[in-house]
Amino acid sequence: MTHVILDCEAVGQKQIWGLLKTLWTLTDATWHEPCWGTVLGAACAVFKTRDGARRSAIEHLWCIVSTEALHLIWKLRCERVIQNEGAEFTETEITNRFYSTMNARLDLDRKTARMARGKRALSPSVVEKIWLPIIENGKDLPPKWVTNSGVLVGIKRGR
Repeated sequence: MTHVILDCEAVGQKQIWGLLKTLWTLTDATWHEPCWGTVLGAACAVFKTRDGARRSAIEHLWCIVSTEALHLIWKLRCERVIQNEGAEFTETEITNRFYSTMNARLDLDRKTARMARGKRALSPSVVEKIWLPIIENGKDLPPKWVTNSGVLVGIKRGR
């Protein structure tokens, strides 16, 4: 597992971590290089403001995007080795899969928030706080963009 997730030289693993790092810079939160602790312990990550207050939305975002990246690395490796008989993906394919994965997760959270019921449900305001730092043109979105299925949103691509 360590080889597949952190050390493999095949096209994909390093690129996905690089794309995640670029995406993460949009949050103004500290970047920690991927290791078993930062990835498998993603749900335990603590991010604080300069004043020492916890940034719970950023903590949730880290948990989501880092585990999605980890899962994508694993899926691509399995596809490459089992399905494609070792044929490597192109960098463009990997980049597109990365952003597709992140956008799919954003869509899932939006759909879940639309149906939110009960105390433990993910409310639209929480979804907005979590995802807004990395959404393309996030400041220009209309009110209630989380629950309005007519509003198209997507993850901001790095430059």
